[in-house]
Amino acid sequence: MLACGLWGLSGCAAAPDAVTAEDRVRGGTPLIAVFPVENLSGRPAPLGEVRRLLIERTRAYGLRVLDEAALERAVARHRVRYTAGVERAFAKALEQETGAEAILIPSLELYDEANPPRVALFARLASTGEAPTVRWLDGAGAAGHDSPGILGVGLIEDPRALLGRAVDSLARSLARHVSEGGERLAGRPAARKFQPKIVFRSDALDPVRAYSVAVIPFFNKSARKHAGEIIALHMMRTLMGFPGLGVVEPGLVREELLRFRIIMSEGVSLPETETILGAVNGDLVLNGEVLEYTDPRGLYGAPAVDFGVLFIERSTRRVVYSSYSHNAGDDRVFFFDWGRVNTAHAMASRMAWAIGERMLLAPAATGAPQTPAGQADRRR
Repeated sequence: MLACGLWGLSGCAAAPDAVTAEDRVRGGTPLIAVFPVENLSGRPAPLGEVRRLLIERTRAYGLRVLDEAALERAVARHRVRYTAGVERAFAKALEQETGAEAILIPSLELYDEANPPRVALFARLASTGEAPTVRWLDGAGAAGHDSPGILGVGLIEDPRALLGRAVDSLARSLARHVSEGGERLAGRPAARKFQPKIVFRSDALDPVRAYSVAVIPFFNKSARKHAGEIIALHMMRTLMGFPGLGVVEPGLVREELLRFRIIMSEGVSLPETETILGAVNGDLVLNGEVLEYTDPRGLYGAPAVDFGVLFIERSTRRVVYSSYSHNAGDDRVFFFDWGRVNTAHAMASRMAWAIGERMLLAPAATGAPQTPAGQADRRR
């Protein structure tokens, strides 16, 4: 059943911040269906509690949420089994049968109760109707010792309190997006240490042109389960922050991969790229591989993230951007843990934003190292 066994754990998480009149969304707000939480943590997690908190905070900020029973009836009627994305037929049916104008799809990346606790999650908003699209995507990740303060007064030892803060951050971001008429999230400039180590950028990539990007599941070579899906979400979040880029709903991409029986063992070929982009009317395919995605447990150790990305353009059938990134949470940390990053989520989000900056804000560097691009060209 869709309800996911919601847990009666009221009072376990931190209470939401006081919602002022300015914070609330005014006027007509879309009716949102909240899907079950996708578990990308690789271990048992309180998915029901995460969904319940997300619904509570979303309503607290003035947004309307589709009734649970109505959503369950629609899911049962159309025999929907995959809820980590939305397929075209169900998006249309959900709008017609329930009046829902959008679907909120949450994904839990990390829930670690060890001291200090660590939490990371994403949520994205997809439209319903004939052509579902991603309207908003954001993430939140934190560790209990991110801001210890003087004498440790800022330490958070209760994982439920940390989870409550993360969920509230996403609900506030979503409410701001709706109230501001679809304003895109802006990332902060990435520090130099988070810049990709190897970059190729073709002069065929026009930074002022509008592109639609289809994100293909990343090939996961790391020991972390679901690391490919996690990096894909980080990259989608970054792409949504640039005005000229749109992201194809991943559920549609998955639907076309299944329809054409495309199985990718080491990446995506050029014929497969053309097939996928033609089916979803996209301009670029984003693919890549993840070599490492590690979160430490306890006070010792540092997260590590290691991945490569590849953008292939539809009309030219050529690689227009590729890069390789690697960072550890203690990179260039010398005194009192100043600048230390405690979660792979927080570090990967900065690395992904740095890729977006190099891809769309920097001038083309045709003389840059082309090793990743060359590897892609050999797959023709």
